[in-house]
Order: sequence, then structure tokens, then C-alpha cells
Amino acid sequence: MSQNEYGKHCIVGLDIGTTTAKAIAYHQDGTEITSYSARVRTNSDDDGTAVQDPEEVYASVTGVFTAVCRDVIGAGFTIDAVGFSAAMHSLIPMDDENTPLFPAMLWLDARPSQEATSLWNSPVGKDIYRHTGTPIHAMAPVAKIAWFRQAYPQLFKRTARFVSIKEYVWHRWFGVWEVDHAIASATGLFDATAFDWYAPALTYAGITPKQLSTLVPTDHIRTLDISPWIGDVTKSVSQIPVCIGGSDGVLATVAAGAMNGEKMVLTMGTSLAIRTGYRHHSSHESIRAFSYPLAEDQYVVGAPSNSGGVVLDWLYRNVLTEAGEQFAERFPLLVEEAGNLTADDLFCIPYVSGERAPIWDESASLSFIGLKRYHSQAHFMRAGIEGVLFNAYWIAQQLMTSLGTPKRLIVSGKLFQQAWVRQWTADLFNVEIEAQAEIDGATLGAAMVANEAIGNRPMEIHHEALDVTTPSADAHERLVQKFERFRQLCTAVLPETSANSAAPQLR
Repeated sequence: MSQNEYGKHCIVGLDIGTTTAKAIAYHQDGTEITSYSARVRTNSDDDGTAVQDPEEVYASVTGVFTAVCRDVIGAGFTIDAVGFSAAMHSLIPMDDENTPLFPAMLWLDARPSQEATSLWNSPVGKDIYRHTGTPIHAMAPVAKIAWFRQAYPQLFKRTARFVSIKEYVWHRWFGVWEVDHAIASATGLFDATAFDWYAPALTYAGITPKQLSTLVPTDHIRTLDISPWIGDVTKSVSQIPVCIGGSDGVLATVAAGAMNGEKMVLTMGTSLAIRTGYRHHSSHESIRAFSYPLAEDQYVVGAPSNSGGVVLDWLYRNVLTEAGEQFAERFPLLVEEAGNLTADDLFCIPYVSGERAPIWDESASLSFIGLKRYHSQAHFMRAGIEGVLFNAYWIAQQLMTSLGTPKRLIVSGKLFQQAWVRQWTADLFNVEIEAQAEIDGATLGAAMVANEAIGNRPMEIHHEALDVTTPSADAHERLVQKFERFRQLCTAVLPETSANSAAPQLR
């Protein structure tokens, strides 16, 4: 099609996030036409429970999707295709009548921690990790199923299949149990090179392939009739190709233009993740890096950290103020003030929420080391920011040792709106820092994959660099010395992390 022919056509991206379901309609250049979102309620408890009602999630997803369809069709657009994204690691046990036997366990659910620890400390756990690319952790469905089998043996016997939230919605829409390679690869049950279920992982979990969905590629398409949701429309408008898409992390990497390995992406919200594209499956036992496929020659390699914005949020609300008062006004000012001084010998070990990569220790805790009488609130904030970024560098350093140093690091998150934070990060990582305009990477990536799946030419995404920051070699040398001190303190305070100090090559 010519650009003019695309004028009244759009692609819809749909994402089931941990807290929000979102649908966005896009032009071919990636600009938004309309969007809707709905919060998804999570039920949690002190025992580590973090679950959602599958039917509530289905209603939220279908609701936002319907709203976007009504808007764009009402405005005269044709929906060329829909791309589907979802958060990873959810698990729902289903009975033989396709009814949930248990709420949907999220990646946040910590109840399988003991099973995950035992598995990782065994040769079987290392083997499963090397073949699947899924970090062995309570978040992984392979550990969740093992826990469910022990905690609820009678329900386990009644379970006909184990599915993710995305598969549940897909089945409600199309009446078939299918799972894309990207979501499957985050279960710890999928062989990331053979592109099939991995028998030793299934044996460990105590299940068979018949209890899992049919595997399909990320460009797999089915046609959805939306007329029951939006009312009377012509068949040509109501019959919409839906591309199954992938997981939020993989698709966000697609949207950032980082699949060729020349760029690495650092995203910081409540948590933090570092990702980059790579040409084949990789494993990295030291930091348990993930390796999730988009296609057979396209993988996203990286690692997740608990220590993102939650560290700074906790610091402000629980240490520097009585109850987080004036957060919107004072917090940015405190971060700006922190940029005008140095944390000198004050270090923050930032593990207020335990940690995944690089140390994988859920019992880890936060510490400040080197406190002096003259240290102010701004010093605390500076040390907190440095601790979070030192931890991110620890992850990236080990990835770069094996994957190579990227030409640029793309950063996203409110903290990086501060110029001094971007400069400090550039100096530490010793690469150019690119701050891109904020996008919803999961929905845009889903739209991009769907667009190509139906045979359209690639979407003409303009990745607008709002700022490019160049590193200083002298500053890098100083910060590396400080980083080594940070790692030494981590080892001293958290002895279990000493085994992670090496940086072995990717396999």
C-alpha cells in the first residue's frame, strides 16, 4: 500500500500488564490514534500470594479492546490487525471443562520460593535453565507447578492443563488452547532452541505435554469477529486478524529498535530490567540472564532486577519523610539536589525488596554504609540512586562481557529525566545514553509484529532521541573504582552473593 492508502488504516496493540490492561490504535508511523486502559486488581497476602481473577482480567482486556475498536471504526478507520502482548510467568490451573481451579498466580507470587531454591541448587535446575533460558525463581511457572503439586495435591490431580492469563483470554476469544513461543519460553518448560516443550522440565513439574497449550510462532494469526461486542457493522469491518504476538519484554525491545544488538535497553519503573537483542539462545548462570525468542534467529537476552524505583520511593516515603508527604513536589527537587553533591564514601546496598539479578537472593536487604553526621537527605537520595545504578551496571557488565558493548544504552523511566542522572549513567556504563520519547513499548511492539504478520511493510517508527549523552573516560575510571567497592560491600554484607562475582561467558 502507498502511504495515502494507509491513511484510514490502523493497527491495534493490546497488552495485559501486571496492573493494567491497555489497548492502543496506531498509525503506520507509530503515532497513537486512541487508547484505553483499565486497572487489573491483584490480591496479595503476607505469605507471598499475588493472584488475579482470570475472569476479571478477561473482562478488562475485552473491555479496553472493544472501546478502541468502537472509536476507530466510528472514525472511519479499518483495523488491519491486532497484536497481542502480555506480562510473563502467570499460571492458571484449569479443569477438564476449561474452568479455573485456582486464581491466576502472577510473577510476583513468592510462595514457590522454596521449590525454586531447591531446584536451582540441583543439577536438574541448572540443566533446565540452560535449555529454557528462564531464570529459576519463584516467578517461573515450572516452580509454581511444583509448588502447586505439593500445596494442593487434590487440585493438582484435577488439573487438565496449566495456562497463562494470555492463553486464558485467547481461549475465550477463539476456543483453542495456543501459546506463542515468547510466552512459552518464560515458563521454564520450553526448549528455547528446539522450540518444543522440554521433557526434563515437564518431568520435574510432574506434568505431560497434553497439559500444555499448542505451541505457535509469534506471528500466528486467527480471525476474530468483534460484531457481538460493537454492534452492527459490515463483515469486512468486524472480521479482524489477531496476531498472537509475544511477551511484554520481548515486544518492548522490538519497539525500542534494539533487536540487532547494537543497542541495550534499561527500563526503570518500580522494578528494573536490562535487555538487548541477540542472534541465538544464550544462558548466563552467574546472573541467571533470561533468553526469550521472538523467532528462531531473534532472541531477547537480559535480566530483571527488583531494585528500581521502589528503592527511591521507599527511601522517600519511609525514611526521609513521615508518610511520603508532598511526594509529587518534593521528590523531583530532592533528586535534583542530589545531583549537586557527591555521595563520597556513602554507599547504599539497594535490596529493599530482596533481589533477582544479579544476586538472586530474596532474603537480601537494604543497607547504608559509611554514614557521617554531615550527611543530609540529599546524600541519602544520591547514594540510593547510585546504588540502583551500580546494581544495573553489575548486570549489564556481565552481559556485555559476553555479548559485546552496545553502541548506545536506551534509558526510560522518570529518573532519567534528570540530566545529571543520564550523565552519571553514561560515565558509569561508558557508552552513549539515549533518552527516547516515552512510548508504550509492549503495545507498540505487538502492533509492529502484527503489521508484518499480515504482510504489510514494516511500520515506519521514528525513534525520537530526546537527548544523547556522551560519557567521560576519566569519570568512567573513577566510577568503576567506586563500583568495585560497591561489589565488595555487597559481598561483605550479603555473603551469599560472593559466588556471583565472576562473569562467565554466555553459552
